Amino acid sequence: MSKLEIGSGNKPKEGYLHFDIRNNVNADVVGDAKNLPFKDEEFSEVYSRFFLEHLFRKDAKIALREMYRVLKKEGTLEIIVPNIACFCKLFLNESGQKKEWALNKIYGFENYAEDHHYFGYDEETLKNFLIETGFREIERVKTEEQYLYLRAIK
Repeated sequence: MSKLEIGSGNKPKEGYLHFDIRNNVNADVVGDAKNLPFKDEEFSEVYSRFFLEHLFRKDAKIALREMYRVLKKEGTLEIIVPNIACFCKLFLNESGQKKEWALNKIYGFENYAEDHHYFGYDEETLKNFLIETGFREIERVKTEEQYLYLRAIK
């Protein structure tokens, strides 16, 4: 399989090798994304949805370097994270359930041990992390305000 999903959780993307730190989500491979157990340039695509925010900044950069390492030359990274700018605005401008939802998107829902958000991304911050770890041709795939969906090339 030449496609890898990092942090597949309970909603794995079809057609990918599923990797997660939790052993109770039916991942194909269980491990830590800061030390991926794959060969250099093994995958043509890496996909990560709502994973990176669960890491401290320094660990996120390590995980991104690992994603870069396992991608083939000209391989594609697709990454989706909550847009912290959107949820900060919601928190400031809303009340009740919407305010609570914004807090959960900022800090995590705490439904399981790893369900905490340790860092928040706006588009500039995420792009800078990707550039710093070697990615290029970074573009926004979808323009939803709540989420950042970026594509980058190795």
